Amino acid sequence: MTDPREETSSERLVFFTDAVAAIAMTLLILPLLEVITGLSEEEHPTLGALVQDHALEFGAFLLSFCVIFRLWWAHHRIFKHVSLIRSRVVFLSGLWTLAIVFLPIPTALITAYSPSAGSVALYGGTLVLASGSLTLLSLYAHRHPELSEGRTPVPAEVVLGNVAAFILQLVATLIGSVFAHSINYSAFLLMFLSPLLERVLRPRIR
Repeated sequence: MTDPREETSSERLVFFTDAVAAIAMTLLILPLLEVITGLSEEEHPTLGALVQDHALEFGAFLLSFCVIFRLWWAHHRIFKHVSLIRSRVVFLSGLWTLAIVFLPIPTALITAYSPSAGSVALYGGTLVLASGSLTLLSLYAHRHPELSEGRTPVPAEVVLGNVAAFILQLVATLIGSVFAHSINYSAFLLMFLSPLLERVLRPRIR
């Protein structure tokens, strides 16, 4: 039986992870700022030319911004139900935080190097770590409703959403790595199919 003294409020952990996600999303814009501020007065193109010349940088920023936002929202959905934390919750949330903090690095590699199996696998592996830790976290919280004291327990729908995201991130990583010279990072657009996969999995899980 778990020692009640091990359980503490989730409030500070939520504040911490929210701040980490916000900082990581902000860091994503820095490479674009360097590009724009590094142009001399003579090199200043039109807005259209700037976007066209640096479409890869803009694309990498938008992709990772959407990824972190979705991961943050999934984390938020879990802790909307979790009021108490244990060491297992802190550990899994720490793995998620590690992936979020690290993500700006593989994002920078998108624009610095040509796509390769290694660079795509590094980007995808980071997302798999984030979505995998969220899946385990939601499952643990779902199986321990006592962590939702004063709130509704984590519903199965939240667990299903994280399972679907994990599966899609894993599939996208495999596809993007194998076809690194053609599909590469475009494979991660599969994350937008998460609601569809949830509908497919829902009756089978029930």
